[in-house]
Amino acid sequence: MRFKNGYRAIGLLLLSVFSMFGALQAAQFQVQRPGKLNIPRNIKKVFIDPGSINDAADKLGLKSEVILTLKRRLNEMGRFELIVGPPRDIDPNRETIAIIQGDVISGGEIDQGQLTEKAECRGGVSGLVGAGTAGSTSNQGITFSRRGMLCKLPTMESRLVESGLSAGLSLLGVQEFPRYDEVIRVYKFKNLSLFAQVNLSFTQIGTQRETLTIRSDAASFSRHAVAPGSYHNVRESGDNAPLIWLWFRITPIAPVIIREIGVVRATNPDSFPAQWYDIVAPDVRDIDPNEKKAVLSKLVNKSLDQFIQTISPYQVVIETELASGGNSAAQKMIAAGRYLEAREILGRPSNADDLYNLGLTYEAGAVTVEDYEDALRFYSDALAKQPNSRLFAQGIGRMELQLRVYRNVSRKVIN
Repeated sequence: MRFKNGYRAIGLLLLSVFSMFGALQAAQFQVQRPGKLNIPRNIKKVFIDPGSINDAADKLGLKSEVILTLKRRLNEMGRFELIVGPPRDIDPNRETIAIIQGDVISGGEIDQGQLTEKAECRGGVSGLVGAGTAGSTSNQGITFSRRGMLCKLPTMESRLVESGLSAGLSLLGVQEFPRYDEVIRVYKFKNLSLFAQVNLSFTQIGTQRETLTIRSDAASFSRHAVAPGSYHNVRESGDNAPLIWLWFRITPIAPVIIREIGVVRATNPDSFPAQWYDIVAPDVRDIDPNEKKAVLSKLVNKSLDQFIQTISPYQVVIETELASGGNSAAQKMIAAGRYLEAREILGRPSNADDLYNLGLTYEAGAVTVEDYEDALRFYSDALAKQPNSRLFAQGIGRMELQLRVYRNVSRKVIN
């Protein structure tokens, strides 16, 4: 019997996955998921004392934002009342509360210097348009060769544009024979990295004290920035450089036969090109203060996501739809997110569509794992009445998956 139930669950999960590719037009629903850990219902108040959050390694000063973000997000969900400060006026023999403790670790690194690359320069209309495409798609600096051609590091987009433009001109009877140069150039870069790590514990205090969960989560942000104005050619070679050399003798264009030598000479700090480059090349701008504030806020929220989802209900977006038949008034309540009112309207339905929609009210407004079990029961009853319904099978698949995840999380916490 156990094997049959297992095969049934796998079959329903597969049907739920494959049905997403069917003709069913799914709408997006914002639903509430219960916390992954079954926190006792009698815990209503949660305290977080700033003094119990260690910030010795918080180089970016994120502790205050971590506390305020926790307070805002947990209070918004309504499962707990989070109070900032030490527990006061609490009788542990009459009331069970929880406290959050831990530490915040944050920091950042800036790595800057210069890099060398080999770029190509093409003449003609295709070379001009290709350089513009490369500059706009890769944010690189565009330089000029001594013969007036635009030089860039080729990108897939620029090559496609050049090939397409050349082919188009050929169809119009215009045959391009663009000149070609190669340059070795240097440019300045800066790598910026920011990270935040939050280690938090959730401990209940009442007639007994027990740590229910401990989580350590981190988030990071990185950016590689270059200064387009810092690009400068330090070595050049052309397709007819030897001929030009014979004619003009003092031409600035010279073939770079061994490119590794050209690269080394160009980046040698003691060389004349390198010294000249440090004087004329601009520095890379640091991240804008307003953008940095937004980035740090995202880091804090991301590092708290898993902790919040472990102890509290949270919002996610799923793709499903209401059953089209049944009680229209209840459908309007569900579409408006008024799930409790929809349950009262539906009562104890016998219609398959109403059974499914009733299950959806429990899934979308879930507070505890028991709501998942109720949703699964109503979805199963609906499928029993209409065995070929993909929509009903999808609901069963979602709930069996969520229940399996919940049991796995609970088992790991207990172990």
